[in-house]
Amino acid sequence: MKREKQKATGRTTSKIVNVDSRDQPPWIRRLVKIHSLLRDLDITATNTRQLLSEERYRYFKCSGKMSYHDNKKFLLQCLICFCLGLVDYVAGHGRLMDPPARNSMWRFGFPNPVNYNDNELYCGGYSVQWQQNGGKCGICGDAYNLEEPRPHEAGGLYAKGIVTRHYSVGQSIDIEIELTANHYGRFEISLCPNNNYKQEATQECFDRFPLYLSGPEKSTAFIIPEDGVKKAVFRYQVRLPAYITCTQCVMRWVYYTGNQWGVCENGTHAVGCGKSETFINCADVAITTNVGGAIPPLFIGQDNPYLLYYQDLRFAAPYNVFPLVIREQICVPRKLYRMIPGLDEWCLKNCLRYPPNCPEEVCECPTTCDAVGELRGQSGADVYCMDQCLVYPASKCPRNECSCREESALETFDF
Repeated sequence: MKREKQKATGRTTSKIVNVDSRDQPPWIRRLVKIHSLLRDLDITATNTRQLLSEERYRYFKCSGKMSYHDNKKFLLQCLICFCLGLVDYVAGHGRLMDPPARNSMWRFGFPNPVNYNDNELYCGGYSVQWQQNGGKCGICGDAYNLEEPRPHEAGGLYAKGIVTRHYSVGQSIDIEIELTANHYGRFEISLCPNNNYKQEATQECFDRFPLYLSGPEKSTAFIIPEDGVKKAVFRYQVRLPAYITCTQCVMRWVYYTGNQWGVCENGTHAVGCGKSETFINCADVAITTNVGGAIPPLFIGQDNPYLLYYQDLRFAAPYNVFPLVIREQICVPRKLYRMIPGLDEWCLKNCLRYPPNCPEEVCECPTTCDAVGELRGQSGADVYCMDQCLVYPASKCPRNECSCREESALETFDF
């Protein structure tokens, strides 16, 4: 848009004229994009270290206190960004799938409300957690400032006290994490014997019972391999305490992402240090003794009477029967049907239900995205597209910058 002034009867009036962005010089279009980025990210002197490399930070520091409300300082920021390149800032996405968490148990048929954003339990987002709430987070991943009971805490919409797994004391149990956008970092699992689904577990309780990885090394942290995979499923094992039983334990998964820039313990600055974006999921489980009166070993882990199975004829019997698990995050109309009113919502609600009713000729459920256009080949751009497009609502997806598609296989890592 361009504002022109015209003289009429001795007064100055304004006239709005539409200007095609293609008529603007490339550097002007770049500055407009940078301005939008800075405004959306709320760039301030306090969070610049998380968004910029140390070298870029030194340039910004020279300009003093940064604010996009100050035109001169804004232009300086834009020119520096223009010279040094755009900043990579994207949020990871992931969820706890085994044991099925409160936010994702609907994917296994449990009678719990559908959470279309079950991969976004990240304390409200980085800026909400660290700038608005001073680093605080709800005990199960909700934004701390939400009214209690928060949606994923006892008494909330998704916390109905449904036990999704039964284990025995001291057992090595399977953990499955699905990252729909991988930002590396580490996972940690802890346990709280709560025994009251109407009362939420506490941080002090979780701190008392961290779960250690199965194996010779005594560690609570599962480090994500840096192999460049955009999305994947990670499976590993942790060992339950040999002395804890409960009718309702809360198992909590915490994901500390490794893509933020910050201060390390030794005083240096690097990616993966300092304040990290944090994801938290909670699952309700039960742990019984392995002596008389307990659940027979054959039925340990067989907790879901709602789970359906399907037959895949591409494989030979009897190895072609699999549990039905909804893995898709977003479903949209195919290109031919996108103009039909209401079909966006129809595809979402019918494809992401249990069991699904998703006609392939009408709806598609993309599982991966690639950057195109100006973003093609830029570091982190593919993951940025997955953050924007594989979330609800699908209208967030910039189709001129991102191309999404379905992939039949999801890369899985077993440890």
